[in-house]
Amino acid sequence: MNDDLRLARLLEHALQLMHGGHHDQAIDVLTRVLGEAPDHSDAHAILASCLVRRKRLHAAELEAAQALELDPDSLLAHLAMAAVQIARGAFKQAEAHIEAARALSPESADACRLAATLYQNWGKPERALAEIVEASERDPDDAGVWAQYGWIEYDRGRREPARAHAGRALEIDPEHIDALVLLGHCDLVAGRVEEARAHAIWALQNEPGDEGALTLLAAIKARQNWFLGVWWRFQTWVIAGSSRRAIALLVGMYLLYRAAGIALVDHGLKTWTPALSIIWLGFCVYTWFAPGIFMRSVRRELETVKLRPDF
Repeated sequence: MNDDLRLARLLEHALQLMHGGHHDQAIDVLTRVLGEAPDHSDAHAILASCLVRRKRLHAAELEAAQALELDPDSLLAHLAMAAVQIARGAFKQAEAHIEAARALSPESADACRLAATLYQNWGKPERALAEIVEASERDPDDAGVWAQYGWIEYDRGRREPARAHAGRALEIDPEHIDALVLLGHCDLVAGRVEEARAHAIWALQNEPGDEGALTLLAAIKARQNWFLGVWWRFQTWVIAGSSRRAIALLVGMYLLYRAAGIALVDHGLKTWTPALSIIWLGFCVYTWFAPGIFMRSVRRELETVKLRPDF
């Protein structure tokens, strides 16, 4: 086998690993490729995309810039730079790179997938849904497309379609990390705690240190903890739908609190208003501090896995 063919197969393998959520393994393969071909634009681009998922944004931006410098007409290079800009919150710049990628390859399902990520992060859920539907039609055999489709539905509060899409992703790739984590979250919301734990452990066995799987594991612990469990159920209920619904619920709760205070005064129960205020203040304090406690739980899970290299 000649060197070019061997490198091409290694790159294809790295892409498959990345699409399956096995980013650390993909990085190992890409490091090997770049050790033999340091000027390979696509290898730099795929490496940049993997580094974004590992939140190493500075390194990812350097790799994406190198890929574009080596080949300004590379589809993968433009998509990699778009991924970096999405992670940085530079949505306009990301959109420009996605459009450049589409100009190079109008039928690219990967461009649709990344556009869905962009609009989901940009707070444009309808556009995100349209893009992922288009991606699923262009590449129905990509497990990553169905996993992302499922996450978009999950964020819209549509748990059953989310579960169905995760299941379809796992039919294509039984070890797809994002699909396993999504299925775990669907199980957790439905109260199937042990099934959720099994999916988290399965994902971690395939990709130790995956933050999505560790966050799921921490969410399982939070749900079982009496203090965090109430907050976890509350925030799951609030965010189960559009951002407008969440805002309407929170505003409605505040208005209900104010209306209750007025009603107490009108019915001659003014002495109860301080108690109502204390309850409301306690609720605000609880919902303010509980997320921080949850994130510390996530960090502890991260540290635990790092201390166990044989996991």
